[in-house]
Amino acid sequence: MKASTTRKRQLAYRTRRALRSIRSAQPKTVEETRALGITLIHEGTGAFRAAYRIHGTRLLIKFPRTEDGERVINSNHTRMEVKKIRALLKFPMWQKHLPPVYYFNSRDGVMVTKFYPVGKRGMAAKSAKSLLIGELVKVFCGVVLGDITPDNVRAERGNLMLIDLGY
Repeated sequence: MKASTTRKRQLAYRTRRALRSIRSAQPKTVEETRALGITLIHEGTGAFRAAYRIHGTRLLIKFPRTEDGERVINSNHTRMEVKKIRALLKFPMWQKHLPPVYYFNSRDGVMVTKFYPVGKRGMAAKSAKSLLIGELVKVFCGVVLGDITPDNVRAERGNLMLIDLGY
């Protein structure tokens, strides 16, 4: 019991410390974040962003990819995602299915959110189900979700979490 409590306290401390460092320094790149003393573990790279898990926490930091000077275009992806999250949070039903945004810099396109690991069995969503979900959200909430794929949906304690709501 005591070890569990200590682990939770350590996790909370490391999370607060990492967020405080990120909010004060406002890093734009992986190198700037590592210079703060934060250890990053590469989780994957998408079309617009690279995602890194912050070691010792349950946080994920997303940086826009900067190939061919397209930082502005890739930063728009993050801006659109946060805009959609804020619009969907107005509907109480969506609150348990959207990731919390702990840090967001609209100018640089850097975002810190909760890390959701890939499930053991993977996501069994078919493209038809994804299209149906996207159409229902569009009709009832007025928000277009064009990128609901099995890679962008995770399960946590019985809830489906939409981890990427960009384009």
